[in-house]
Amino acid sequence: MPRQVRAVISPDLVPIAESVMAATGIATHSQLVCLLIKNFGTELSQRLKGETTTQGRQS
Repeated sequence: MPRQVRAVISPDLVPIAESVMAATGIATHSQLVCLLIKNFGTELSQRLKGETTTQGRQS
């Protein structure tokens, strides 16, 4: 059975999230978070660990 996790979006980020949703047609905050993690999660994790440069190449 799939597990659900709730994420809280900081109030100051809600307008940015809603702007992205309006521009892309994403219907819910949950879908936005899922798409961001799916498309950028690995790269974000690597950058935070210092494993890649801002150009996406190995350092």
